[in-house]
Amino acid sequence: MKRRSACLLTTTLLLIGCVSCTEDERTERSSPKQPPFIQVEGPPTYHVLRSYDPKWQAYIREGIEMARGYWGSYGPTHVWIGGREESRPLDEGAKDAFVAEYCGWRTTGTERTLEECRPYVTERFIDVIESDQPEAYLSWVDEKTQPEAELVFLNVHQWYHEEDGVPDPVLRGIHEYTHVFQMGFGTMPTWMMEGGAVFAESWLVHLQGRRPLAFNLSRIMQRARSIRDTGLTIADMEDIDSASEDVAKYHMQLAYDSGAWAVAYLIHRSPDRSVSRYRDVFHPMVTELGWEQALSSYLDIEDKQAFYDEFERFMDRPRAEQVKILDELKP
Repeated sequence: MKRRSACLLTTTLLLIGCVSCTEDERTERSSPKQPPFIQVEGPPTYHVLRSYDPKWQAYIREGIEMARGYWGSYGPTHVWIGGREESRPLDEGAKDAFVAEYCGWRTTGTERTLEECRPYVTERFIDVIESDQPEAYLSWVDEKTQPEAELVFLNVHQWYHEEDGVPDPVLRGIHEYTHVFQMGFGTMPTWMMEGGAVFAESWLVHLQGRRPLAFNLSRIMQRARSIRDTGLTIADMEDIDSASEDVAKYHMQLAYDSGAWAVAYLIHRSPDRSVSRYRDVFHPMVTELGWEQALSSYLDIEDKQAFYDEFERFMDRPRAEQVKILDELKP
């Protein structure tokens, strides 16, 4: 995760990407202590840099709508999409309109001014676009009476490969919107947040018959197993913000890769092995009981350590046995 120098607006970063920080700004990559988002009726509001090819918005929207159709509609959510291809200079009119649209929304109902906002959004969005680096992340605006989600996708064309059966920007949309759903329920550990979103990428395209559930999960199991000799486990990745440097450098392998398999194992370990029950029953239990007690109650185990111990034994099994549990998961 990269961080930049200064910002003027209170936006909280979650999990993936970059944002600037000041003393009055909370920056977290685990879930918040209180659920900031609520169920809403309408779809997200999309804001797109008009010089960016519309097909990238279409891919992102496809993923978001796939996730929203499965998890439910949460927010309010605003989606900001921009980029430039082949390092072409940004159209100045499109750039100004994008900045004005963001700042008009961002300052409404707050004491912030447009003059404060413009340099902030220029640094946070325009400078990143012009660096030609891709980013995708969720942040949330908590100055408003009802906190609002920002899903930000910049230069996602950099992640697109024609040979991919499911375009990567579609998966990014699934992943980031899954975080909006998760944040409707309260604090969860980093491994559960990121692991749940990575699992969702595979589960939702599998439900549509677009590729096998094991297609990506098998690959990331290999990456998760690659750090077994470090002695680190998902128990070390409950909160990336408080993790030591020795742990944080394995953020990808612990939170995303091992986390995705921990979520798959959690679901498989539950009595009916149902992913929809994990959605409909487990997450409300997190709000009611807190994630640790929810985990214990949902799986009828003593405590989170019992889960960690079981999962470690699972991670030591042969690959064929590990992958087999995916075939036993139920809708």
